[in-house]
Amino acid sequence: MADLAKLVSTYVVDRQLMAKLHYQPLDTVTFLAQGEYNRNFLLTTTTQEKLVFRINYGSQINVVQQARYEYEALQLLKPSQRTPEPLYLDDTRTFFEQDIMIETFLPGQPLNYQRDLQTAAEIFAAIHNLPVTPQAYQALKTETKLCTARLQEADELLQPVKTTDKLAPAEIQLLLALRQWCDTHNADAYFAQQPQCLVNTEVNANNFLITPTTGYLIDWEKPVISNSVQDLTQFMVETTTLFRTTTVLTPAEVTGFLTRYSQLTQQPMPQLRANIAHYMPFLLLRALSWCGMLVATYDQKPIQNVEILHKCQSFLQVDFAKPLLAKYGVIL
Repeated sequence: MADLAKLVSTYVVDRQLMAKLHYQPLDTVTFLAQGEYNRNFLLTTTTQEKLVFRINYGSQINVVQQARYEYEALQLLKPSQRTPEPLYLDDTRTFFEQDIMIETFLPGQPLNYQRDLQTAAEIFAAIHNLPVTPQAYQALKTETKLCTARLQEADELLQPVKTTDKLAPAEIQLLLALRQWCDTHNADAYFAQQPQCLVNTEVNANNFLITPTTGYLIDWEKPVISNSVQDLTQFMVETTTLFRTTTVLTPAEVTGFLTRYSQLTQQPMPQLRANIAHYMPFLLLRALSWCGMLVATYDQKPIQNVEILHKCQSFLQVDFAKPLLAKYGVIL
C-alpha cells in the first residue's frame, strides 16, 4: 500500500492538482480505507486541508465508467449538503490503470444506531427531497420496476453460487428458494405510481459520518433513481445493522426513525410501513445473494477483505437467514 501511496503522490504533484483545485501544496498521502471496488487515500496539504483520492477497481452495477457515474451523482447531490463534493475526475487511464476521482473529505464518526437515528432520518430526507431533474435521468440508472430489478440482479449474483463448493448445499438451496418466492410475490405493480428520488442503495453504518451538529452519507458507488424504500429498508434490516455493528433495531427505534423521516418528507407513516413490508423480501434477496456471490468468488477478487468474507458467511448460515426471512414474511 505504501508503493501505491507514492504513486498517488507522484500523480498529484506532477499534475499540480492541488493548485488547480485551489488548495495548498500536498504534504502527505496516507491510506484511508478500502471496500470491494475502491481504495481510498487521504491527501493532506501543508495547511492540514484534507481531500479523498479514490481509485476505482470495478463496478457493482455494471457501468463502464464507474468513477464518472459517481462523480456525476455527487454533482447532483451537492444541494443536499449531506454528501461529499466531487472535485476532480480522471478516467483516461493514462497514469493509473484504474479510474480515479478526488472529492472533499468530510469529518465525523460512523453512525451509532442508538444515538444517531434522528440524524440519519434527516440525512435521508435531505437527499430524498431533492428534485429529480432531467440531468439526473440522463446520468443515473432508473429503477421503475424495483422488484424485477432485484430479481434480475439476483439471477446474475447467483450464477457462481449454483456451482460453488464454498457454500453449504442447504445455503445454496435457501438462496434459490428465496429467489423463487420473490418471483411469485413480485410487487412492481404496487410501486408503479409512487414518486421516485435519488437513493444511495448502500447505507451501512460506516457510510455515514456523524458530527455533533450534522451528518453526511458517503460512498456513492451505486446510486439510482427509484423509490425511497430502497434506502429505508436497507438502513434498518439486520444484514445492514449487523454488517459493521452488533445492533438489531427495536420496534421503538424503527418507529422513531420513520416518524422523523415522515415529518421531513411528508410521506405518511402508513404508506412507509406498507412500502417496507412489500419491499423488504426483495432487499433481503439482494443482500443474501450478494453475500453468496462474494463467498463463491472471493478468491478472484482484486481487493480482498476477510472481515467482509466472514460476515457474509455468517449471514448465509441457515440458522441465521431462515428466521430473518420469516420475520419479514418469507416462509421457506
